[in-house]
Amino acid sequence: MLALILCALIGGGIGAALGWSGKCSTGTCPLIANWRRGALYGMMVGIVFYFVTGVGGSAGMNQSTSNVKHITGAEFEAEVVHSTKPVVADFYATWCGPCKILSPRLDKLAGSFTNEIKFVKINVDESPDLSQRFNVQGIPTLLFFRNGRIVDNLLGLPAPDDLKARLASLSGTNSAASDSR
Repeated sequence: MLALILCALIGGGIGAALGWSGKCSTGTCPLIANWRRGALYGMMVGIVFYFVTGVGGSAGMNQSTSNVKHITGAEFEAEVVHSTKPVVADFYATWCGPCKILSPRLDKLAGSFTNEIKFVKINVDESPDLSQRFNVQGIPTLLFFRNGRIVDNLLGLPAPDDLKARLASLSGTNSAASDSR
């Protein structure tokens, strides 16, 4: 949140400076008509910059949570292929907007399946070999493994109910599919 405010303030400051020093006699120049208009447009540009560049905490996506473990290509065999439980592998990138939406949603749902399914996430920029191995064409991609083999997949941002149903199917129970969001 602090980074968002900082981007908006910096953009607003630059816009205000342009508006104050600009020489627009007609008043139709949106950025430099006056300092107030320049500050407003600058703040909007700063906010857009924040969301487009992923300034606000995309590095946190590479951190493991209590429910979803971040792994690399070196850990894949041990964590996924040799797992005794079914595994959901989330292929993502820190710059991907839908991935940023899916990550907390998947983490929350993973809490309902703690004892039945293992959840891992793989950054496609850090492990391009895994992306290529599993022919990941777009992100986010969820691959569902059982006994080291892919049994299902989801490309894109799934609806919460669809994701719950797929997880319940993978775990072999339907109890978590009826839980509330």
